[in-house]
Amino acid sequence: MTAATRPLRARLWRTLGLLLAALTLGLAGAPPAQADRAGRTTPVVKAVQTVGPAVVNVSTKSRVRSRLFQSGDEALDRFFEEFFQPMEREQTSLGSGFIIDGGRGLIVTNSHVVSAASEINVQLADQRTFPAQVVGADPLSDLAVLRIKPLGDPRQAPLPQVKLGDSEQIMIGETVIAIGNPFGLKHTVTVGVVSALSRRVRAAKEEWMEDLIQTDASINPGNSGGPLVNVDGEVVGINTAIFQQAQGIGFAIPVNRVRRVVEDLVRYGEVVPAWLGLELQDLNPRLAAHFGLAEPRGALVVEVMESSPAAEAGIKRGDVILALNERPVADVSEYAAALAAVGVGQEVRLRVWAAGRQSQPTLKARAFPVERAGELAWRRLGFEASEMTAEAARMHRTRLGGAVMVTRVRPESPAARVGMRPGDLVRQVGEGATPDMPSFLKQVAKNRMLSGVTVLVQRGPASQFITLGR
Repeated sequence: MTAATRPLRARLWRTLGLLLAALTLGLAGAPPAQADRAGRTTPVVKAVQTVGPAVVNVSTKSRVRSRLFQSGDEALDRFFEEFFQPMEREQTSLGSGFIIDGGRGLIVTNSHVVSAASEINVQLADQRTFPAQVVGADPLSDLAVLRIKPLGDPRQAPLPQVKLGDSEQIMIGETVIAIGNPFGLKHTVTVGVVSALSRRVRAAKEEWMEDLIQTDASINPGNSGGPLVNVDGEVVGINTAIFQQAQGIGFAIPVNRVRRVVEDLVRYGEVVPAWLGLELQDLNPRLAAHFGLAEPRGALVVEVMESSPAAEAGIKRGDVILALNERPVADVSEYAAALAAVGVGQEVRLRVWAAGRQSQPTLKARAFPVERAGELAWRRLGFEASEMTAEAARMHRTRLGGAVMVTRVRPESPAARVGMRPGDLVRQVGEGATPDMPSFLKQVAKNRMLSGVTVLVQRGPASQFITLGR
């Protein structure tokens, strides 16, 4: 090494040393977790970070009354209640929900999570807790809307909210995430895939939930009401049902139906079903061949109500509904599920098979005219009803005004097949009590799209639930 090159080489070594020192200090100053976090922040992690703050824990308290003695005879039971007061105890339960509108404090959860609750409290992921009130609930769809109001300092953090996706775009096999509070374990995240779509699941002995998303993301008690999320951080469903006999099978209500039901619950306090005026039945191979169809897919029109949207559009008995708003209709249950996503006043485009060719009429959905529910009860269920008389109340040993009375039963109808007869009392239709004719008509209208309607019938002192189906 010459004297001339020695200073240059020394300067190069000093520069390299400074660069190495700076690099070492930079690495030392960055937390190790942060240094490699970018490589571990998967789409699932991002989705959870996006939606998680808006997922809430819903806790409820309710008062449960239990009789010491119950004979089935209402008069005798009331007599014993005067001497032995029913026992009352407090019951608590947990569920999940998510904020859909932070500005208004609106939360979606399952109806069964908050049913009969005397007190509801909601806790956010940031540990803030608020009392909640029920805006509206719909047991048929198992959906409810709650409202909370932020308390204290108005400068506190605003309420977060989720982004709703489009459940029509869900693909079988895509990754989904369930967030909720299973067994009270707050903000638990489970991951799986969409296993199937348009599932029909038994919710009770004679009640079914239609058009559900099936997933293998673990859903346990306490998850009910929580969101099902895609990897884009959008809510595509609300977790609602667990198949108890199997592992890794859970169900969620599609978010498009949630969106439609929530709009009605916020606006009216209840769901106002869309009505086209069609009575339908499933096709079988013989009927399909008779009407010129290659396979038994579609819903066969058996009745068109006068002055209905369907009648005005020219639909007739014997036509077959093949699709509703571009959604294929394989049977009556799929027609009902497609119509459930339609709001009152919205346009509906049908694909109809009639006289060997297809047409696509456009209709505008209306609210079902409740005054025509008596006509519907006669055709669908097979009986007529009227206000209960004082004589009927004495005969059945019940109080006046607790039920409606069957006045006529149509031969060979569902009511006739189960043995209903004039003079019987109807105390409940579906989930709702029917103490008078307005209540009866409202419940018939509300349950009109179900394949089977559960009715509580009383004869003498004894009452029994029966199901009247197509």
